[in-house]
Amino acid sequence: MSFSAPRVLRHLLLAGAAALCVTGGVSAQSSSQQPASGSGLILPGAAPQQSGGPAAGTIGAGPAAGTIGQQAPAAQAPAAGTVGAAAQGGPRPAAAVTPPKPAGKPGVPKGEWQVGPQVFTDGSFKMCGASVEFDNNLHLIFLRNPAEKVQMVLGIPGAQMPTGQRAALKVSIDGKINRELGAIVSQPNALAIGLGDDAELLKGLTTGSVLTIEVPGDTASFQLKGTTKAMNDLTSCVKNGKAGTLQLPQPTEPVIAPTLAKLLVDAGLQNAHAIPVDKFPPQQRPGDYAWQIGDKVLGAVRSFPMGEQAGDFTKVADTYMEQLKKSCEGTYTPTMGAVEKLPAYQLRSGSVSCQAAENKIHVALVMQLIELPKQQGQEQVIRVLNVFSHEAAEPEKAQADAASAGIVKVLREKGKEPLPTPGAPAPAAAPKGK
Repeated sequence: MSFSAPRVLRHLLLAGAAALCVTGGVSAQSSSQQPASGSGLILPGAAPQQSGGPAAGTIGAGPAAGTIGQQAPAAQAPAAGTVGAAAQGGPRPAAAVTPPKPAGKPGVPKGEWQVGPQVFTDGSFKMCGASVEFDNNLHLIFLRNPAEKVQMVLGIPGAQMPTGQRAALKVSIDGKINRELGAIVSQPNALAIGLGDDAELLKGLTTGSVLTIEVPGDTASFQLKGTTKAMNDLTSCVKNGKAGTLQLPQPTEPVIAPTLAKLLVDAGLQNAHAIPVDKFPPQQRPGDYAWQIGDKVLGAVRSFPMGEQAGDFTKVADTYMEQLKKSCEGTYTPTMGAVEKLPAYQLRSGSVSCQAAENKIHVALVMQLIELPKQQGQEQVIRVLNVFSHEAAEPEKAQADAASAGIVKVLREKGKEPLPTPGAPAPAAAPKGK
């Protein structure tokens, strides 16, 4: 079943969520600082890397469904939709680029290039990757998607770079082909570099001897041994993947985290269908996880790490609602209830409507603010805001409200017991945290 709701239906929540991220009310915290989901808390992004869990169909039923099969253990592939997008405006003319600074001894591949397909969370073909680890402890990954766009990923094990940060870097092959390219931190330990349609550069990767990459503050070089075969195999892999003749790996990540799937089932939404959000470009994803109820109701959950400077829950929720208002190109009407303080966390629920032209959009919302005390050596309190939403056109308003009410009921029940004190052993009956 495909989701075919009007574009404005998805746009309302997406733009509001994106706006919240730039208000200054959000203070990015390491994902490792998020509290465990062992008390029934839903923390998007904390899905376990394991088999089992819901399929990309009815939630809570069927075999596992996941996504990217990594080609290098230390450098994950960038998010779906980013291949070929890192280089903003393409490479500059060769004459305008100075060669990178000299690097030390070029890294030597520690083995053969490994080439294989990667899949989306629903198991469908996504792209192909070729990767190898070098004796300088760095990785190179070349990704080619079905549109034949190529991206190079520089894997830096142990790096803790801020995801999403952009940078300009210099790339050179044997000092003869010189380019200045755009890069984006796709993972804390990986830089994604868009190569676009630069035929000379792509050919140089297969015929040259040494690749040099200068990033701000450092330079690394690599022997281009085995790249001719690797790039040819990469091209063949994509061709066969598009033709449907390629044996694909089993997905390694669930479409929806098992803890979230259970919450939805407990909320009476067992007939919801999981949506593989990794198949959407990042800027169009309805949430960290999403699901569809019937034909016209879109459910989603998005998680925001919150800094203490964002204020109390009332202020946080009001800020979110104000930003959501900016997405409504018409009459915006919010109706939010009071903050509910439970032993484990705080809740606030309600809805907003947007009357825009001939469409009236209804969004049922549940906000959950989780706060854990500071642990030794920790600079600030861990705070995570989870926003559950169900969006629909006016005729499906009751369906969206019922789904939201089910979420509230489950969260109220799960929030009756306080969260474990940091460092204290969890109760024997509590499920394992992620």
